[in-house]
Amino acid sequence: MKSTQQQNFTEILQNKEILAYLASVKIETATNIQSRSIPQILKTGDTLIQGKTGSGKTFCFLLPLIVKLKELEEQNLVLKKGEPRAVILAPTRELAMQVFRLAKEISHFAKLRVRKLIGGDKGRPLAGLFTAQIDLLIATPDRLLRALNNKELRLHSMQLFVLDEADQLLEPSFKKTMIDLTRKIDQKQTQVTLCSATRPNDYADTIQEFFPSKKFNTIGKGEENKFGHSVETFNITLEEEDKLHFLKQFIKKQGKSNGIIFVGNKFRAQKAFDALVETGLAKAYLIHKGVEIKARAETMQKFSASGGSIIATDVMARGIDIPHLHWVLNFDLPTDAEYYLHRSGRVGRAGRPGTVFNFVTSKDEERQLNINRVLMGQDRQDLKLPSLKNINLKKKNPAKLQKKRR
Repeated sequence: MKSTQQQNFTEILQNKEILAYLASVKIETATNIQSRSIPQILKTGDTLIQGKTGSGKTFCFLLPLIVKLKELEEQNLVLKKGEPRAVILAPTRELAMQVFRLAKEISHFAKLRVRKLIGGDKGRPLAGLFTAQIDLLIATPDRLLRALNNKELRLHSMQLFVLDEADQLLEPSFKKTMIDLTRKIDQKQTQVTLCSATRPNDYADTIQEFFPSKKFNTIGKGEENKFGHSVETFNITLEEEDKLHFLKQFIKKQGKSNGIIFVGNKFRAQKAFDALVETGLAKAYLIHKGVEIKARAETMQKFSASGGSIIATDVMARGIDIPHLHWVLNFDLPTDAEYYLHRSGRVGRAGRPGTVFNFVTSKDEERQLNINRVLMGQDRQDLKLPSLKNINLKKKNPAKLQKKRR
């Protein structure tokens, strides 16, 4: 018998439609976190999933959700218009669209009514959503709450509720919206699944505030924050005022492959984008919350089709899976150390190779220490940022390029 780390999907799922989908995309073996999460969610309790980036967490909740929806369908229960049976919430439009596309692919086999409600959606398709029968709705929090407050949708029939990147959805920036949403849910009749890669120190208390009557079965505790073994990391030491200059030099060497350049805020992102456009060295794209939603969607389509370099804020840091991504550059180290893991987790997914580059200045000492504390939680001493040999680009102290295998 195979170990739980190498279970075949046929051992944990009996739904023939899902198995047909998995066969069509040539996926046979479940990851460790999938093997443990899927059977748990197929039961009746509430589940808290934590798994490293790139471990296939979307399948952890999406596959059993579809199984349960098919079971409800077989009960011939009346599906009321504008009342979804299941809702998946994601913190950003990009992540919600990614989950929606995957759910639609599976629904071609499972024959379920999958719809989306995401910021920026409007017009006739949106009007039709509110009068449609919906098995599964993928939404962003603000847009869903607006529809509920306007009485365009109702959650009376909802039995399955998933929070993807739950730790972000339950943090202060979403708190008011999420409190209002969870108060509109009949928590006694709703099975809740929380899924994330990281676990803040006060996570248990935070969850209790939003779901006071729930007791969650935890899957994968201790696996959070794991860094991919297939990832190489370079620390590049330089002066703050030299960043744009060396960004251009960086793109000369790396611009032929696909990557994401993470920048601290939208103003700095614009400067970095303008600098790359000036060089004409690579296809450059810009994504941050200030960019119109339609333009962000078009950017992702173009990047997926032809590659290049995306200059982005942390709106792109969580959950996004781009199979042909080769590298990440932290132009600015993140202020929140957990985001170093989320950003870096865009590469090295599912065991694919990747490279992380960090621009490090003399002002980054505190950020390095905070990141180091997060990485230390993995019991991997070799991952400590300060211990890495630098590529030193300071004018007074040049050094040969050196690297360290993760």
